[in-house]
Amino acid sequence: MKRREYIKYIIGASALWAASLAGYSYFIENNMFLISELSLGMGIGKKLVHISDTHLGSSTYSVNSLIKSIENLEPDIIVHTGDHISAIDAAGEAIQIVERLSLIGETYIVWGNHDIWEGFNVEKYRNMIEGSGGATVLVNESVYLGGFWICGVNDPYTFYDDLNKALREVDEEPKILLAHSPQIIDEARGRVDLVLAGHTHGGQVNIPFIGPLWLPLPHRYYKYFQGFFKEEEVMMYVTRGVGRLDCHLDLIALPR
Repeated sequence: MKRREYIKYIIGASALWAASLAGYSYFIENNMFLISELSLGMGIGKKLVHISDTHLGSSTYSVNSLIKSIENLEPDIIVHTGDHISAIDAAGEAIQIVERLSLIGETYIVWGNHDIWEGFNVEKYRNMIEGSGGATVLVNESVYLGGFWICGVNDPYTFYDDLNKALREVDEEPKILLAHSPQIIDEARGRVDLVLAGHTHGGQVNIPFIGPLWLPLPHRYYKYFQGFFKEEEVMMYVTRGVGRLDCHLDLIALPR
């Protein structure tokens, strides 16, 4: 093969490889969701799917694939721990997704920092969601589900959370707290049984033995960048989330 032909071959092969990689990322990866499965003995007897950080407006995953993946898990309860959107233009789609989720199982949501920054009016969208018979929006409050509580605070990262208000009327039965940011852990110790959070995207870039290069958290909370934690009788699971480059969701069994 002549040198010029060889160069053309290399350029063509490289372009084909790049196109194949881009096609895989867009058409295959964005339709596949990594599911983390946990079994936590809380004596509740429910199956719960936890999603977070859908970031509509800046993500390319397939919404239909997300809904189908959740549907296939046959959950009793679905929770979304905030950052529904990255752009206010995606608010309508975010509401539609929540409504579709509520057809699969009881659905509970809280707000995240991007929802607030992008102008996701808490009361306006709460009324739209709940008025359609969809999910329950928890803004520093709790609901009793017969044997346990689902509690939810507004976004801790932007300091809109009020855990005292959320827990004002709860009793000693098991409590699951939904919060966008894991920095709620300090207040949650000894007051709830399980915290579900997102926000961190798993750190995105992590160095072995060192951890994430940067997180949208005060530095003392960096160790909570992803995964399961148990501290002082409180459990916490921090998901990588769905949106942007992540495509993660959690299936949490709460057997009796």
